[in-house]
Amino acid sequence: MSEQSKEKKADEQAKAQNLFARWRKEETLYKEDEKEEKASAEAENSDDKA
Repeated sequence: MSEQSKEKKADEQAKAQNLFARWRKEETLYKEDEKEEKASAEAENSDDKA
């Protein structure tokens, strides 16, 4: 019984780590996109002031 619960716990942990890794990847990609959007928005704003 305890062997089974250990395996289940390890499985749950692996799932959690995979989800977290995927989330980190998406978060990083999102931050990169955000930087690009901010840079292009600043470029547009400087054009408006001129």
